[in-house]
Amino acid sequence: MRARYLLLYVLWTSLVWGADVQPMVARGELAYREGRWVEARDTLIRAAGLTENKDLKQEILMRAGEMNMALLMSPYEQPGCIWLEVQPGDTLGKISRRAGTTIELLKAMNRMSSNNIRLGRRIKVLVEPFDVVIDKSENTATLYLGGQFFKRYDVSTGATANTPEGDFKITDRIVHPDWWHPVSKEKIPYGDPGHKIGTHWLGWDVKGFGIHGTDEPEKIGQAVSLGCVRMRNEDVEELFILLPSGTPVRVKE
Repeated sequence: MRARYLLLYVLWTSLVWGADVQPMVARGELAYREGRWVEARDTLIRAAGLTENKDLKQEILMRAGEMNMALLMSPYEQPGCIWLEVQPGDTLGKISRRAGTTIELLKAMNRMSSNNIRLGRRIKVLVEPFDVVIDKSENTATLYLGGQFFKRYDVSTGATANTPEGDFKITDRIVHPDWWHPVSKEKIPYGDPGHKIGTHWLGWDVKGFGIHGTDEPEKIGQAVSLGCVRMRNEDVEELFILLPSGTPVRVKE
């Protein structure tokens, strides 16, 4: 709920910046409390598009992202998801491949603690695709679901502007990745004190680049990396759940 309280503060301090979107944000929060989550999310996204206050826009989108995650992990209907009855021969792996999602997300959405699924069970399945846009000038990663805003994260990009620009795809999804030191080329296993890339790795179809965690979360938001996109570990763990192999990633200046 940090984003909610921060949003209230930014709203109070932003009234001199032009269009007052506070009533719209208040309507969105009311809709959320009353269980109209899709309406709440859409109202906040519209409010973000109306304000010229960059800080306020960021805080509104942060709150909308919280709502999107809560809705996705809820047992409620929402655009982009279907309810599927488990058929003979179905496994989470088969269902995730057919839907273009991840086993981890299926388990999280349906509050499953194992990969076993009961015949005839109804499960919530995401069928809309995600894509990611990395903005090097703002050091942000914006996640879209079915072409619509889903969530925004702070990231770090290359210290020498060497994060490659263009269109890529996620090809490697690794939990507790090893790291190769860029100078010595030594392999540093996960858990070693010298390990630098955090808990998860989402590699791209360009050798040596991807999205990963960090042991320096205080530097997130700055251009300080060796070229990869760094995220807080809790954020890259969330992305790992959401994004399957093949997810498009666009990097822009």
